[in-house]
Amino acid sequence: MRLRLFSLCLLQALSVISIALVLTGCGDGVKLKPRSNGEACSVVVTGSDRRACAMVARMLEVEEPGLPQPENAFDVTIASDGGQLGKSRYARAIVVVTVDDNNATSTRIRYEKDVFAEPQMIVYLETGNADSLASDHKRVGKSLLSLLRRFETNVSLRRLRKSHSPAREKEVEKAVGCRMLVPPDITKSKTGHNFIWLSDDGSTAMRNICVYSVDGTDLSRERLLSVRDSVMRVNIKGETDDMYMTTYNRRESSNDDNMPTFRTLREGGREIVEMRGLWQMEGDAMGGPFVSHAVIDTLRGRTLVAETFVYAPGEKKRNIMKRMEAVLYTLSPMR
Repeated sequence: MRLRLFSLCLLQALSVISIALVLTGCGDGVKLKPRSNGEACSVVVTGSDRRACAMVARMLEVEEPGLPQPENAFDVTIASDGGQLGKSRYARAIVVVTVDDNNATSTRIRYEKDVFAEPQMIVYLETGNADSLASDHKRVGKSLLSLLRRFETNVSLRRLRKSHSPAREKEVEKAVGCRMLVPPDITKSKTGHNFIWLSDDGSTAMRNICVYSVDGTDLSRERLLSVRDSVMRVNIKGETDDMYMTTYNRRESSNDDNMPTFRTLREGGREIVEMRGLWQMEGDAMGGPFVSHAVIDTLRGRTLVAETFVYAPGEKKRNIMKRMEAVLYTLSPMR
């Protein structure tokens, strides 16, 4: 009798646990999908047409802009499963290339997220033949790069929203009067006039965030570049006052690939001007990549700027910059 009673209680307990797991798996609790394989900016390309797969790989292996040493935009592996998504189904990012003369009159792209694992993006590329893909490679390559770069940014944003530093965020709010999420391992800070510098003070790869505001609402590239140089000269110095941060901007070399680049983004109904380039210390040998976002605070008639820059001599910088760049998308004026 005791054994039967114990068995009944055990079955009831297991039933309750099973129901709880199902409920939490369907909500925001326990995730039932496995974690995806692969590092940030890694992509698996798969398909039955090896020539088409090789072309897609080359589209993704273009040089990542804004870095001091050449690095590919993505690290690409061509799978041998012929597009069947065997072992590669759990990869972080996958491009499935389908070549079909009967169905595809032009190259088309669609995508799905978190199908077999999390985080994950699967991009389906359908084309009539390898020749048509080659003739359309500029448009297709631009679309693929845009999709996969945004995916990497969203993965970093998701991680940041789950874990960030309220203490550092209060410092940003007090110093500059704006909101921005700050990674939890950014622990050092220094403030100036409408300015704050946050850093992890890393020994091999130092990650930094600067947030500042200036009066006026002009987002022209000339003004933003001038503002950056003047603000950094005052607030980020070297061992002496003659050493200070500046922007690599050799105008006498108009064809220099390291000149700062600008582009306008639209996020959440607002305009963002992104500047990307290299920084250097005047009077010193230090330097590295930076990215900044500038937005208008219309309520106060000012410009808000958030920037991340990295100092990592001898280290690859693409993935570090990708993770830090996501922080900039959380910048917003106080309401």
